[in-house]
Amino acid sequence: MTRCCIVQLPFPSTRDPDDRLSAYYQDYDRRFRAFLPEYFIPSDGLWEIPLWVAHLTALLDSTAIDSCFVDLSRTPADSEACGAPILAATAPGDLVLFSPLAQNFRLALDLAGELERAGRRVVLGGNMAPLAPEGSVHAVHRGQLDTGFAAVLVELASGRGGRTEKRAALGLVAEPITWAPDYRHLDGYSGKVPMLRLNASHGCLYKCAFCGDAWSKQLTLVGSSALRAEVDQLADRFPDTRLVYVGDKTFGQSREAVRNLLEVFRDRPGYKFIVQTHVLQVKEWVIEAMLELGVVAVELGFESADSQMLKRLGKLSRGLDDYTERIHALSDAGLKVVLNMMGGLDEETEESHAQTVRWLEANRRALWLFNLYNFVPYPLTPDFQRLRERIFTWDFAQWREDAPVVYRPSHLTPERSWELFQEKIAAAHRIVRAPVPAHPGHSDRSGHPDHSDHPARETA
Repeated sequence: MTRCCIVQLPFPSTRDPDDRLSAYYQDYDRRFRAFLPEYFIPSDGLWEIPLWVAHLTALLDSTAIDSCFVDLSRTPADSEACGAPILAATAPGDLVLFSPLAQNFRLALDLAGELERAGRRVVLGGNMAPLAPEGSVHAVHRGQLDTGFAAVLVELASGRGGRTEKRAALGLVAEPITWAPDYRHLDGYSGKVPMLRLNASHGCLYKCAFCGDAWSKQLTLVGSSALRAEVDQLADRFPDTRLVYVGDKTFGQSREAVRNLLEVFRDRPGYKFIVQTHVLQVKEWVIEAMLELGVVAVELGFESADSQMLKRLGKLSRGLDDYTERIHALSDAGLKVVLNMMGGLDEETEESHAQTVRWLEANRRALWLFNLYNFVPYPLTPDFQRLRERIFTWDFAQWREDAPVVYRPSHLTPERSWELFQEKIAAAHRIVRAPVPAHPGHSDRSGHPDHSDHPARETA
């Protein structure tokens, strides 16, 4: 009988890491662990549970297709070492499901060729999947993981179908998700990861041109019963892990999602949460809900202090003064502010960069940590088609958020764009290296790095 083999690919070690970025994250980790000493960085393997595996497992359970899991996260990143265990776990006719990122995309394609020749059928998902050459895999999936995708897998398993893209309807989806992920394949991660990831909603209604999540164009809620069932599993399978990253792209975008989180965790003391949100969602009721839930840190995107530049890139804003006021509202409430700061954007200029650095220095009291990325034009970002002709390397090993841009920006050379990103690193490092600012009456809390090309971000 045909079955599906879910494969977690290895992530090749990043070669030649940037010295300044490495030094920055050393101080980042020092400040982080000073406030959350239970946090640790795994010495081997993934930093987080590969949540996409649990989602796929549950969807396959809703069909007649059996599933197995092959975890290659600690395997050498070459097709020979990875191919053997997949072949051993499968039979001709089985489906093999990959969700590669940029750094292991070439590995996924190499493996797909070998597996197809051995009679397996490869289905590719994730943010790089649309770049798979025609005929290189059996099927490419683009879209949310839902019961519709499970039905597509049934067709593929029976030898029919082949198209797996689901066009997203705009806005709030009327029907919530009623099923919970199944973690049975992931018990081996118990005690080996410092945090869990949990979604009360999927998707995002904002349309920032540089964002790899803007493709969804919709927001789907997780029903309260499904959310509770998932948390029950997490508490049972990972009882000692009490730090939870809420994976909703924008905390507060749905009041119902926030209410569901509060209700599910009301009788579960001892959990700490990290959330991310859009600055326009930083409202009084949202801050109150964060404090009630037990949020310790809030991540916000901060791509530039130039509001006109952000407007051209589709990011909604009420201007820099409003952004500043909301940042300080979070900090004054005792929440740690972590900025997801991006360099290498197409519209950046010398002046917009200088304005950004000046703003960082002026508001350092309210800033805790920074997650630093250089822009990569992933195929699911709205800007990809516009920038495609300006991409000058298709060597995906170079598509790194800690390396120079792989396209030609409008106003800067790639070299100058990289120099400006280095200046942003230096500004962030000065702030993180400084003594912790005092906030009388508030307890000290912390944040967590969330790199979009890190294994933790992988989605099918």
